[in-house]
Amino acid sequence: MEYKYSYRRPERTPGALTVVSAGVQRCQPGHSWGPGVRDHYLLHYVVRGEGILICREQTHALGAGDLFLAAPDETIFYRADDVHPWEYRWTGFYGSEAGMLLGQTDFADGRLVLHGASMQIADEMTAIYEAGGNRPEQNAFMTGGMYRLLGILIRDRTLRPTHPGSESVNRAVEFIQGNYALSISVEDIARHVGLSRSRLYRLFREQLRLSPVDVLTQVRMRQACMLLRRRSMSIKAVAASVGYEDQLYFSRRFREIVGMSPREYAQSAE
Repeated sequence: MEYKYSYRRPERTPGALTVVSAGVQRCQPGHSWGPGVRDHYLLHYVVRGEGILICREQTHALGAGDLFLAAPDETIFYRADDVHPWEYRWTGFYGSEAGMLLGQTDFADGRLVLHGASMQIADEMTAIYEAGGNRPEQNAFMTGGMYRLLGILIRDRTLRPTHPGSESVNRAVEFIQGNYALSISVEDIARHVGLSRSRLYRLFREQLRLSPVDVLTQVRMRQACMLLRRRSMSIKAVAASVGYEDQLYFSRRFREIVGMSPREYAQSAE
């Protein structure tokens, strides 16, 4: 059953850190927002279900435990899955300290998505929403909750140990990004980094919560979205350019990941 409960601040006032919106929502299948921009930072934590985020010509498949960020004036599009639509918590905020605090989290260096984020973040988002109101004490509770939420993100980055296989995963991702247009396989990726297929799979799942095939597909779909927006290439040419010899298979996978056909996506970008 779908539901949406939210709080939105009625007016903007300058400050170091101010909550502008908060809420909880279980989306209906295919529910989407955008493409569009916000004038503030907005965090979403996926509690259950699945969906996609498209931003900076990248498509991210998201599920439970994933946290994604929309920055001010940045075009984003996100959509709930048709079969397992997501339920999420969100908090919107702005202020003179907002960017500085986010710069100390794993969102530094332009990251958009954190996989396997702490459930404490969802709890803080819920508390911020429940404190919502325009009285001085309610504003204070919301601001305090926002500082705690960002504190959790800063703490998690500081305490996270370096995984012994992180260099192999980074090299594998770089290989994918440089060779996605070819008919590469997981065996090719594993051979490049000197690991067995099974070991590579375990490292990807541990560190990225994705399989090597998932990452390869995301990279290919990100590039396909960029090419489709140019409107100067046929779908067959786009498919071949991102490593798919079979146009029908490419179209099927594109719809599964992006939520619309390649043709529909190209038309929506006009």
